[in-house]
Amino acid sequence: MMTTIFFSQKGAQKLRDQTEEVDSLEGYSKREILVLKEQMHKSYEEQLKRITEMVEVKLRETTMKLERQLAEEQAARLKAEEIAQRAQLASNDEIRKLRENLERAQRETEELRKRAESGKCAIL
Repeated sequence: MMTTIFFSQKGAQKLRDQTEEVDSLEGYSKREILVLKEQMHKSYEEQLKRITEMVEVKLRETTMKLERQLAEEQAARLKAEEIAQRAQLASNDEIRKLRENLERAQRETEELRKRAESGKCAIL
């Protein structure tokens, strides 16, 4: 963008310089000077149009690249969220199983303690 502004300013300055030079020409009719000025303006406008088109193309390319990158990053984020969700579910399931095992072990321990206190043989 800054390059375009620079070229535009540089081109405008060149056009002003050329216009001043043409205005100072001697030996040419007003019609010839007018034709020269029109040619210079046309050349300047064409150059400005080319630069504008180049900037627009570059801007579209950059926009497309950024949109593609955004889509890729969104897809990666969704995938990471899915993986994290599966890991959370697996972790929750593992915690549930461990709690069940702990509760069962506590019940068995309590049962064995009660048997031991009552004098019954735990092995038989």
